[in-house]
Amino acid sequence: MQLKILQVLFIIFSNFLIAQDPCDGRYSEEIFEDVEVTTVTYSDIHNLQMDIYKPVGDTETNRPLIIFAHGGTFIFGSKNNPTAVDFCEAFAKRGFVTASINYRLANDIVGFFQQFTFYTNTDSAYEVVLNATMDGKAAIRYFRKDFYENDNTYGIDPNQIWAGGNSAGGVLFLHAAHVESVDEFISPLDSDRAAIAQSIFDELGGVEGNSGNDGFSSSVSGVISLAGALHRSEYIDMDDVPSVFCHGDADGVVPYDCNGFQNNPNYDQLCGGGSLYPEFSSLNLETNLLTFPGDGHCPWESSSVKMNQVISFVSQFVYDNLECFDLTTNLNEITKKKNLTHKLNLLGQKINNYNEGFLISVFDDGSTEKKYILKY
Repeated sequence: MQLKILQVLFIIFSNFLIAQDPCDGRYSEEIFEDVEVTTVTYSDIHNLQMDIYKPVGDTETNRPLIIFAHGGTFIFGSKNNPTAVDFCEAFAKRGFVTASINYRLANDIVGFFQQFTFYTNTDSAYEVVLNATMDGKAAIRYFRKDFYENDNTYGIDPNQIWAGGNSAGGVLFLHAAHVESVDEFISPLDSDRAAIAQSIFDELGGVEGNSGNDGFSSSVSGVISLAGALHRSEYIDMDDVPSVFCHGDADGVVPYDCNGFQNNPNYDQLCGGGSLYPEFSSLNLETNLLTFPGDGHCPWESSSVKMNQVISFVSQFVYDNLECFDLTTNLNEITKKKNLTHKLNLLGQKINNYNEGFLISVFDDGSTEKKYILKY
């Protein structure tokens, strides 16, 4: 009898531990040693490329995807920026598929001479940022198009696509995720800025833009902002997706709170992680913020220790917000008829009436159900 009880307890607590890790050991820590990288063109219209990272030796074909955009003030940078590469490699080794994208920079939008001062002019600033944002949306749509038209070349789950970036890349994907309509973008703006934005959206053909892969959704499951920002904190609403922020509170480029670019009130406003995190929290949205006290812009770029902090912090947040259960299996299990054989407490003792505490129900099909009952 004692041996049987011990066997039951072993099964129960083994199942309990598995239930605590629905992703079966994937996605929270590095479990693959190497990654392979494939370069593709995701926008034929603008000849934009991205590098797609996959773990070598992985047999999973339903993996979450993270798309990452590099920094560089929308003036410099590429998909090969060290932060983008480090980030994509780290998450691919955790079992994700990741992608580092090129997007159009200021030179492509406003020309060589104006690229260095585009942020001093609202027309140019909106034009540069909104065009880049539309490129990011096309990258998201690329993967869904591949899933439905090319038999899922990259082995992703199209319902679990995350996007994020560093500095300008964070600005890009925060807007791609949290601005769902033209009206939403212009509603908090004064009349002059609203007119400028409306004109640019009209040229782009609407909030989805004209960077390609039309007909597929550009929605994401969550956003990762490394020193990124939104133009207005009013863009946050109760329907928004989980978002995680990393930001130095002495950032002199992208404000930690709400201020003009470079903390210059004469430039257009940006609201960084320090102001967006409380907005998300006030709406009970899934969010978290890693603040680097006294640090300026992107301190992780010059410190491997801080980069590891960022990756660990973001990794935990994304992991906590993944959907790893096989819904088909769960539904099949639910529809099976099963009978309760006995109830146990945490010590494995059989009980009849139980009003409070840890309760384990054991069924005749070998399955268990764990509950913690609170008495009010």
